[in-house]
Amino acid sequence: MYYDDINVTKRKTITNGEKYDFFIYNMLPIEKEFSNGMFGKGETVISQIKDYKMQDDESGEMLEVKLRCSKKIDDAMDGPSPSESKKIFNKCLEELENRGLVRD
Repeated sequence: MYYDDINVTKRKTITNGEKYDFFIYNMLPIEKEFSNGMFGKGETVISQIKDYKMQDDESGEMLEVKLRCSKKIDDAMDGPSPSESKKIFNKCLEELENRGLVRD
C-alpha cells in the first residue's frame, strides 16, 4: 500500500488526450541513508530508470513509478568514476523492491 510511505505521491494527468496516472517516489532519504549523507540532498531530477511499477489502491492498475533522485547522484553515475554512486543507487533500488515496487 503506497499510502504508508510518505515518499510516494500519485500524479494524475492527461497526455495527448489520454489519461496518464503515475507515481513519483522520492529516493532522497534512502540515498542519504546508504551514502552516509554524501548523496540525497540538493537539487533533484527524475531518474532515467523507468522499469518500476506499483499497484494503485484506487484503481487496482499497475502504474509506472518515476524515481526522483538527487542531481548529485545522477551526475556521479554519468561521471568519470561511477562505481560508488552506482553501488549506492543499486542499494536504493533493492530497498524500493523490498518496499513493494515491482520491476517491469
